[in-house]
Amino acid sequence: MNTFRRLELQAKGWSDAELRKAEQILERAEKQDIFLSRLAFWSAVAVVIISNIIVSLVLVPFLVFFQPWALYLILILLAILVGWVYNFLITDVRHLERKHHILGGIIVPLIALGNMALIVIMAQKFLEKGAINSTNVNPWVMGIVFGVVFIIPSIVARIKIAVKNRRRAVLVR
Repeated sequence: MNTFRRLELQAKGWSDAELRKAEQILERAEKQDIFLSRLAFWSAVAVVIISNIIVSLVLVPFLVFFQPWALYLILILLAILVGWVYNFLITDVRHLERKHHILGGIIVPLIALGNMALIVIMAQKFLEKGAINSTNVNPWVMGIVFGVVFIIPSIVARIKIAVKNRRRAVLVR
C-alpha cells in the first residue's frame, strides 16, 4: 500500500493492525493475480500452438479442391484470426512482466516458423502419396504467407503501443 493511501486511512481512524491486515490481503490478492496472469499467458501460447496445428491439418487437404486465390484468401484469414487472438490474449493479460512480453515476441515468430514447416511437410507428404494432384500451389509459399500474416497483428499492436508512448512523452514535456 502506498504511503498516501496509508495516511488517508489513518486519518479515517484505521489502526496499525488494521492497516497491516489490509496490506497482507492486498499482497495475497496480487500474488494470485500474478499466478493467474502467468497461467493465462501459457494457456494462450498452448491454444495458439494447437490452433496452428489444426489449421495446418485442415488446410493442406484443401489444396486439391480450391483455386490458388481462394486457398490463399482462406490462409490469410485464418492466419490473421489466429494471430489476432494470440495477440489479444497476450496484451490483455494483466500483471505480466517485461520478460513475458519479450518471450511472447519470441514465441510468435517461432510458432509461425513451426507452422510454416508443418504446412510444407504435410503438403510434401500429400504430394508424395499422390493425394494432391495439383502442384499449382507451392507449400513453401503457403507456409511463408501464413507465417508473415500471423505476425502482422503482433507488429501492429507494438506499433500502436510505441505511438501511444511517444504521444505520452510529448505531452509530459
